[in-house]
Amino acid sequence: MNHTTTHRSPSLTTLIGTLAASAALLLAGCGTGTGTGPAGGPTPAAVGADGCITHFDAETDYYPTKQRLQYARNFTLSYHRSYQVLTVKQPVVGGKPESYVLVRCGAKAPALTGELAKATVLTTPVKSLFSASTTHIPSLEALGKLGVLTGVSSKAFISSKAAQQRVAEAGVTEFAPAGTTDAEKIVAAKPDVLVTGGVEDPAYATVRDAKIPVLADAEFLENDPLGRAEWIKYFAALTGTEDKATEVFGRITHDYDAAVALAKDAKPTEAVVSQPYQGVWSVPAGGSFMGRMLTDARGSWPYADDTSTGSIQTDLETVFAKSRTAPVWLTSSNWTTKKEALAEEPRFAEFAAFKSGQVWAPSLQVNASGGNNFYELGVLRPDLTITDLIAILHPDLMPDHTFTFYRQLR
Repeated sequence: MNHTTTHRSPSLTTLIGTLAASAALLLAGCGTGTGTGPAGGPTPAAVGADGCITHFDAETDYYPTKQRLQYARNFTLSYHRSYQVLTVKQPVVGGKPESYVLVRCGAKAPALTGELAKATVLTTPVKSLFSASTTHIPSLEALGKLGVLTGVSSKAFISSKAAQQRVAEAGVTEFAPAGTTDAEKIVAAKPDVLVTGGVEDPAYATVRDAKIPVLADAEFLENDPLGRAEWIKYFAALTGTEDKATEVFGRITHDYDAAVALAKDAKPTEAVVSQPYQGVWSVPAGGSFMGRMLTDARGSWPYADDTSTGSIQTDLETVFAKSRTAPVWLTSSNWTTKKEALAEEPRFAEFAAFKSGQVWAPSLQVNASGGNNFYELGVLRPDLTITDLIAILHPDLMPDHTFTFYRQLR
């Protein structure tokens, strides 16, 4: 785990959180997707250390540990003795479901019928993975499987120090450094799988024609913060690290729930949220990912009661009329100083939060190329984001908090 922040909570909250963590880990281990066999237990004797079946038996269940999804809604997992079926319900915005058959190495190819007859089939655990999004990196790192990362779309935007080192030392292929995917590079490298960033690139047709599996990753369509984090189980299915995923996700849910419990009785703090771009100010609705996070952190803003899952498109004048007296401003920018903000719009100075110096941005970990770890590690670790937000909105609850993503603009 890449812990970059610490916080101290009252002892009672810590005790409650510890009990919640134990329960979460227990529940995570005892539930399964569909399929037969026990929910947990030792690795079958006919499976080697590399996760491959050494002596295939069609009647043996080769998945003694089965992952159960608790929060994620955009993918499912089911189990069928020697293979899993991973289905992404919406691989791209508005897209139709796609199913992938993950066959344990050493097993005989399953006879697939019906909707699975034309499904993408790949062998797992994968040993070579091309990633089209930096959001995949924290999961691979947390699972201890950064070594399977053999291709990235762009090196410059990676925040993880461990991933940067691997890219520099292991000859990792960069296949879209300028934003345009080089299909020939991918085909030449012959990875076990290419995982997308939730966008269907025209170049992927060439990759598929070369018999390289292309799998959609679309965790950004999850509106629950823990739902996005639970996509670590997607990468666990690919890498055969189900037990590790259960452990890691259990810790994340424990820390997130403990933070929410700490703030649950606090009076909501009114906030200005986001900032305008090219004249349009997009404010998260209450049912959106950021809306859920702000609600959990006991924040209040004009559109908190809007249950839609997107953003409300408005303008500076409207936001000013509704939120000019809010004591805190939570931007989603890479600003590091108030001067940078004023350079974009001098009228920001009229907000009460700006006057009092309570303007915050998730820009504490931005690299020289503009890669922001808030949009990389933050996907897997909503527990780190929620503690930052609570410390901003309710500083009395976390007086000793060390921030991970957010900085106060000076």
